[in-house]
Amino acid sequence: MHSRVLLISLLVATVSGNIIDDLRPIASSGLSAIKNNKDASVDLAVKVNTKRADDEMCNDATKRSDATAADAGGAGGAGGPFGKCVPKMIFAGGLGNRPETEFTFQSSDPICSEGQQEALNPSIIANHMKNVVDTKCDATDEGKSLAAAAVAKVAAIQDKDQSAADAWNEALGLA
Repeated sequence: MHSRVLLISLLVATVSGNIIDDLRPIASSGLSAIKNNKDASVDLAVKVNTKRADDEMCNDATKRSDATAADAGGAGGAGGPFGKCVPKMIFAGGLGNRPETEFTFQSSDPICSEGQQEALNPSIIANHMKNVVDTKCDATDEGKSLAAAAVAKVAAIQDKDQSAADAWNEALGLA
């Protein structure tokens, strides 16, 4: 019973998309013991997915809270062609509730990913991000044109792999 209360308290206190993904080891080890009404030791160490953290925050000046327009290099951030967004596409396994071995596409920008789950088809994400750039990012006409051209570039790629995300990011100058 104590494990169940601890797990529920922990989940309620830390509910967020990234934290939930980091708690997956608990699901495989601790929940089976809880279902059997047994107390079990549960490793609560949160593992940081450094690749995604580096991509989204640490190595991307446009995503850091202390970034300036000069740091962003004109590709995004305040005053860039994409306004307040950095519409970068990622291709990663385990997004959403999918297995780690199932790779899907998504935007690394919280504004651009809002309202759209990850997708197996990069064109779905590209079209969604273009629509968000057009309507929610305060993008310039140049930014909107770059996004439209990037949609066409992604649609021309037949492979649904990292090359599609790379093509999108390169077309926007975010590679």
